Amino acid sequence: MLELLFLLLPIAAAYGWYMGHRSARKDQDNISNKLSRDYVAGVNLLLSNQREKAADLFLDILQKQEQENNIETGSQFEAELTLGNLYRSRGEVDRALRIHQALDRSPNYTFEQKLLAKQQLAKDFMAVGFYDRAESLYILLVDEPNYAEGALQQLTVIYQKTKEWKKAINVAEKLAKIAPQKNNTALAHYYCEYSLTLGSDEREQEQAINLLQQALNVSKTSVRASLLIAERYIVNLEYKSAVQNLENVLEQNADYVGEVLPALKYCYQELNQLDNFELFLIRASQICRNSAVDLALSDLIAEKDGIMAAQSKLYQQLGQNPSTFIFHRFIQYQIDTAENGRAKDSLVLLHKMVGDRIARGFSYRCSNCGYQTHKLLWNCPACQRWEKIKPITGIEHN
Repeated sequence: MLELLFLLLPIAAAYGWYMGHRSARKDQDNISNKLSRDYVAGVNLLLSNQREKAADLFLDILQKQEQENNIETGSQFEAELTLGNLYRSRGEVDRALRIHQALDRSPNYTFEQKLLAKQQLAKDFMAVGFYDRAESLYILLVDEPNYAEGALQQLTVIYQKTKEWKKAINVAEKLAKIAPQKNNTALAHYYCEYSLTLGSDEREQEQAINLLQQALNVSKTSVRASLLIAERYIVNLEYKSAVQNLENVLEQNADYVGEVLPALKYCYQELNQLDNFELFLIRASQICRNSAVDLALSDLIAEKDGIMAAQSKLYQQLGQNPSTFIFHRFIQYQIDTAENGRAKDSLVLLHKMVGDRIARGFSYRCSNCGYQTHKLLWNCPACQRWEKIKPITGIEHN
C-alpha cells in the first residue's frame, strides 16, 4: 500500500495545479468539486485496503486531466508516468508499456525525465517476463549515477531468473563496489552456481575450487560453498581437506550441521578415525539442538556399546530435547529388545504411526516465508531469498 501511496504523489501535484488553474472559472466549479471528492474517496478506499477500487478512481482522475489537455509539461509527465504505473499495478501491463514508451520517445521531455521513463519501462518488461528487453534498458541505466545501484540490483534478478551465473557474478561484483556488504550471501551463491557448471577435469576442478573460495571470501557463513568444496575433495580422495570443510559448517551455521553428517562419517571411516567423528558429534550436541546429531550419536553408541546403551542415551535426549525423530528411533530400539507378544505388537503399531506422521511432514522450511519442501533448496521458490530454507530438526520447542 505504501508503494501505491507514493505513486499518488504526482497525481496530487497535477491535481493541485489543475484545481488552482481552473478554480477561477465558475463553470468548472462542479468538476473541481467532483475531482476533489473522487480524490478523497480514492485515498479512503486505499486506506481501507480496497486497492482495486482506489486504482480505478485515480485512473479516472488522470484520464480526465489528460482529456482537458491543459496540464503543464512537468505535471503532465508525472501524471502520465503515474498512470502507467497504476496500470502495471493492476496487471494491465500492455497499457503501461504504451504510456511509458510514448514518454520515452517524446521530444517534449528532458533527458532526466526520459531516464525515469526508461526505468518504468524496464519494470513493465520485467512484469511480463521480457527479460531481454528489460536487460537492455537496465544496462543503459547502469551508466547513470542516480540509477546505477537500482539497475544493477534488477540485473542480478534477471540473471538469477535466466540462470546466467557468470553475468550475475559480474553485475553483483559491480554492485558490491557501490554498496558493500559484510556478508554478501547472493554473490556467494552465484559463485556456487557457476562452480556447478564446471566439469571434473583438473583445470575445471581448480577453477571450481577457486570460485568456491571466492564465495567464502564474500560470505564466511556460506555453508553451501563449504559443502561443495568438500564434495570436490571427496571425489579426489582428499578426505582430510574434506573433513576440514565439513566440520567448518558447525561454526558457519549450526542449523545445517545435519546436512554434513553422512559425508563426514564416510570421510572418517575412510581415514579410520570414527572416534574423531564421535568427538565432533559430542561437540555439535553441546552447541546446537539437532535431532540428526542425536541420532547419529546413538548409532555410534549402538555400534560400540550395544542397543541398550543407545536406548538409554536417547531416553536422556527425549527428556532434554523432545523430538518426533528421536521418539521414533527410541521405539525401534524398544522393539529390538522386547519379547514377542502384545506389548511388542503395540510398539510396532506405535512405531508405524509415528513413522507415518514423519513421512507426511516436510524436511525443510523457509524461515522467511514459511515455504516447505522435501529437499534442501538454497533459493526459496516462494520469496526468492537465498539461504532461508533450513532443515526442520524435529525438536519440540516449549
